[in-house]
Amino acid sequence: MKKTNKKKQFKTLVKLAMVSLVIFASCQSNLNDEIPEQDTDSKLYEEQEVSEKSATGANRDIKLKFYLGDRGQGNDIGNVETPGWVADKQNQWSEWGGDADNYDPDWIVLELLTRTTKNLKNLDFRIAIQLSDDGGFGNGAGTVRYTPWASQGGGWSIWATDADAYDFDGVRFKIETRPYSGFTVEDVRFGVQLTDHGTSNSHRGIAKYTPWLSQGGGSTGYAGDRDFYDPDAIRIKLEVIR
Repeated sequence: MKKTNKKKQFKTLVKLAMVSLVIFASCQSNLNDEIPEQDTDSKLYEEQEVSEKSATGANRDIKLKFYLGDRGQGNDIGNVETPGWVADKQNQWSEWGGDADNYDPDWIVLELLTRTTKNLKNLDFRIAIQLSDDGGFGNGAGTVRYTPWASQGGGWSIWATDADAYDFDGVRFKIETRPYSGFTVEDVRFGVQLTDHGTSNSHRGIAKYTPWLSQGGGSTGYAGDRDFYDPDAIRIKLEVIR
């Protein structure tokens, strides 16, 4: 009878100990839930997200700048040209841009510049491009091509060529603007692509893009046709986040 009581007492103590362990583990789990380890990282992520979105069309203006060159990337560079700041609403063509001798350039570089003194609020815009030949100053000019408007979501222009779609010499750009109440792009970047043999798909070079406005803008790097030699056509892209 005594042995039986001792066994019962022992089993009871074991059960109590197990219950205590379960209760302790449960409390510890609740504490971890109340103070998750990732809170610090989550807060840091939120701060970074706010910082990244601080540069938008609501508080920044943009400008397209470009130049061309020949005989290898970085060589025979012509003048740097620009159609001006978008928020200034100039709606004017840039000067004609070419390589150093204004004859058969091999590549082009686009840059996106930003400033904080003006912004893109209540403003719609699109990019126009035109190519020319015979010295690159408007002779033998081809048809003007346009990107879709920013309010339409942007996108690629049709291929632009000079009058005979063969070995252009000069390029110029214009940024057209129009009032658009309540519309402001959140983010924007430029893209460019070149091709040869007219507008052949098989001779396209790699499409190059500037960094986004929210990233501070910057350069596309060198864009050429497939072999970086005497391209015939260029198309331009206006990529936007609304």
